[in-house]
Amino acid sequence: MFEKPYLLETNPDTISRVVVGSKGTMPSDAGMKPPKRTELSSPEIETDLSRIQSLSREHDEENWEFRSWLKQNAPDDIDGIVQALSQKYFALIDCTQCANCCRSLQAEFKKSELHTIAETLGQSIKEFEKQFMSEGMVNPPCPMLDGKLCSIYDNRPEVCRSFPHLEKPLFTSRLMA
Repeated sequence: MFEKPYLLETNPDTISRVVVGSKGTMPSDAGMKPPKRTELSSPEIETDLSRIQSLSREHDEENWEFRSWLKQNAPDDIDGIVQALSQKYFALIDCTQCANCCRSLQAEFKKSELHTIAETLGQSIKEFEKQFMSEGMVNPPCPMLDGKLCSIYDNRPEVCRSFPHLEKPLFTSRLMA
């Protein structure tokens, strides 16, 4: 058996840091070296999108290692922990100040949603698909984006309503995507 290289606080109300350590070792068949030991404090939420992207690239290997470890070692209540954290931290984010997801991500809408959206835009589904889609996905930026606001917010598709999908069950099944 091996010792967990991460100390993961599981109470969302008291989470202030994740301690990454090299005390233990990963299983040899995992093909991963133990992460470096760092202690993360609870910084303010970063909202500068280019800084977030830069930090993400800078810590890509660490993030991959943590997600790989978590996929194998998540506590039984991981979905509840992630849901509570999502509610806690997304309450601090004003999506109308960003809209980066709508500007940069492809989305797959249900046929019934495509019909409503195309109709809203005064088009047929075929016209909408030809103008805004490739390989069954709506290309970014979302054609319903008006500045930083969704022009069909009250009738937005389910994939948009549930983004970033942190409150869906089976969180660990989506860690590598």
